[in-house]
Amino acid sequence: MRRLVVTGDVLRPQDDAFRPAQSGNILWLHRLLRRPLARATGLEAEALVWGAGGFDTPLFYALAGVTPDIEGWVSLFDAPDLPREAAALLAAAFRDAAVIGFELGEMQKRLLTLMGAPWIDLNIHPYRFGPDVFFAVQTNHPGVLETLRRLHAEDLDFEPWADLLAATAIKLPPALPVEESCLVVGQTRVDRSLIRDGRLVDLRDHAAGLHAVIGRAGRVLFKPHPYNPDGFGMHDIGLPLHRIREASENAYVLLAQDAVRRVVGISSSVVAEARFFGKEGVFLDASPFRIAPTRGALMEGMHASLLEPILTADLWRDLLAPVLPVTGKDGRRVALGPNALRTSLRQFW
Repeated sequence: MRRLVVTGDVLRPQDDAFRPAQSGNILWLHRLLRRPLARATGLEAEALVWGAGGFDTPLFYALAGVTPDIEGWVSLFDAPDLPREAAALLAAAFRDAAVIGFELGEMQKRLLTLMGAPWIDLNIHPYRFGPDVFFAVQTNHPGVLETLRRLHAEDLDFEPWADLLAATAIKLPPALPVEESCLVVGQTRVDRSLIRDGRLVDLRDHAAGLHAVIGRAGRVLFKPHPYNPDGFGMHDIGLPLHRIREASENAYVLLAQDAVRRVVGISSSVVAEARFFGKEGVFLDASPFRIAPTRGALMEGMHASLLEPILTADLWRDLLAPVLPVTGKDGRRVALGPNALRTSLRQFW
């Protein structure tokens, strides 16, 4: 490995136009990490983004033979194979490189692994009730995985934060008393975790499973995603309207209500968080994250919970030592205030 590349899903376009959707997140991660990465490895990390001397995404779409739009991206995200010319173009961008990604696509990770390129993929963690957002980290390198195992935060580390938020909800009662035992959560219209068999799904695609979970009687509480208030297919699954009550309260306020016993969604992070509030979480499809409850349970392909500050060079010395030569540790720590990364990313909902 002679290069260090910071990148992400360079193929994802905006919802309403063929222009990059992830360049801001990639450049955010690059600016955050370029100094500690340089101190840890002696290498200047490169940022690879769509266009502007980076990756020729329009050419890739043309070589892949798919339409340059959201539907084309969806078909490529987890594609099992590619035309040779398209694969060669993407592979060339990562030749001789170790890769640090911000939410890499499944096809990207597969190609990098076939190339023998080590990658560390940082994803916004699905447990978002803590004092900040954290990262769920995946890798294809066994040595990096062993380091992540040592750093992995277990369920017990998250429980006090859930308890604090549940206690706070006592002071923030919902406008109307919650009597429904089942909470159904919506998601954004375009979400990588909703890609199945080359297309995007919503609750209509899981109507049978949803009906089986909520039963034939009783009202259900529906919490739309704040970025997608149109219902996410909830009103098109054959459920009588009088059985659906929409809630506008914060999702954590709803999770903390004693009446709620079950939380249902396709792949929403709220379903994964439900158990920390004493609720049963039911995924209608596979969760995009496989997070081990303990360090010993962390296996290949799973995501590690990383609470360590990612701005320290020593962290990257530990993570990259199995991949590249690294410099000596300096023992320097970084103390970030509450919501530092959440504020920087502008991720409040």
